Amino acid sequence: MRNKQNESAEAVAIKNNREVYRDDRYVLGWKDGVPFLEIGGEAYKLTCHPYEPCLYITDRDGGLTAVHNAFDPSSVLEAFSEGRIVASITGTEYDAQDFCRMVEYAAGMYDIPIDEAEKVFRGRAKKKNPAPKKQRENPIVHDGNSPRPEFGRIIENDPFYDLIAAYPDCMIDYCLVKNEHTESGFSAHWNALLWACRQLFVDEEDETIWHFDLGKADAKPIDAQALFAPVDPNGKLNYRKAFLCPPYPNHCTNADFDRVNAALFPSGTDVLEVFEWTTDWSEYFDEGREWWGTLCLTVYDKALDRFIVILASATD
Repeated sequence: MRNKQNESAEAVAIKNNREVYRDDRYVLGWKDGVPFLEIGGEAYKLTCHPYEPCLYITDRDGGLTAVHNAFDPSSVLEAFSEGRIVASITGTEYDAQDFCRMVEYAAGMYDIPIDEAEKVFRGRAKKKNPAPKKQRENPIVHDGNSPRPEFGRIIENDPFYDLIAAYPDCMIDYCLVKNEHTESGFSAHWNALLWACRQLFVDEEDETIWHFDLGKADAKPIDAQALFAPVDPNGKLNYRKAFLCPPYPNHCTNADFDRVNAALFPSGTDVLEVFEWTTDWSEYFDEGREWWGTLCLTVYDKALDRFIVILASATD
């Protein structure tokens, strides 16, 4: 029994004191169970707020910097130790060196949001917006070894995707997301939108196509009947208008719209909870703002217990 206890204590000590990344400037890891980053020989303690996504960086003199909407450092270090990357609320992807660079940039600034801290990456080239990307013919399946395992919340193989593929001129991007029952209301819709963005805003090689910052997004609930409101030729873009009236004419009819939505929402409108979102938080919507319009909706189907994310943005 004593040997087993000693072995267990030794294993705990190793786990609580280990490095996950080292280069000529940085050492990232745990010391006595607490995440730390050493920058040029100076150590910083990394902690987080227990109830908010706020990263605390504490220097050797006790000086504290709070990086809002950032990371739980323990979770991040575990990801890096397994060779995975992580993504912030803005959609910016990090490997271990990126994380070290962001922390170094933020340290000493007292109070800073994550998008400001990420200015350290401003030399990175952004990709030019292509036309909105449609659902992949062969969806990437993200297993336990995936750089972003949260894609387990994406519903990849629903028959709806076969149906919408029959409308190649449709300018709407759809994404079906599982309900994890960890939150409700606005927060649940926000998280569903986050997973959808991470699915739709990358290409087949998981390279970012459109950057986004959901910290800037806001939403309001709308009546489920309003989701299917008629087209107003002189009004703003709504769901039906986005389906029937793209920048270049298609052959879709109201019957096609009804057919698609019968597959999406087979239990009718009484079981739907709908949020309409602002669209000033992603490059995805830049082209639509030129004139056609932009659309972002999240719909929770209580009967099927899933979210449907509906996005649209296009130009001529």
